[in-house]
Amino acid sequence: MKISLHLAVLSLFLGGCCVGHQRVAPWADEKNVKIVRLSANVDGTGKFVFTSSSVRYQHLNWQPPTDVTFDGQPWENLDQTPPAWTDNGRQLNLSRARIVKREGRDVIALEHTADGFDLYFADSPGGADRYEVTIAVPYR
Repeated sequence: MKISLHLAVLSLFLGGCCVGHQRVAPWADEKNVKIVRLSANVDGTGKFVFTSSSVRYQHLNWQPPTDVTFDGQPWENLDQTPPAWTDNGRQLNLSRARIVKREGRDVIALEHTADGFDLYFADSPGGADRYEVTIAVPYR
């Protein structure tokens, strides 16, 4: 099984996971938010680490994601912060980031950290699938 026990337990405690369904947060229409859209073909597990100064990918199991887009733009080097984040990250209240929309057959979960938040993707069924997530992050 591709999904780690740690990630499965984490997603249960976060209450932010979604398996094969789409959920919308109740405050998705809040004004003065930055909308971040991230999509990728996922065949394994990993997390995107968001801080005020950077976004990077940390691989956990199986294959790294492919065909990744960040705010509609291709993101080919996952070790480099996308330009769309570099310009906005310091202006955002990362502690209030919330998933407002998600699509994919397995887990997408957001965990707040001391420096920002981590966005987990886990695709445990055989083969890859397309995942898309929309996050609302209020401005300070």
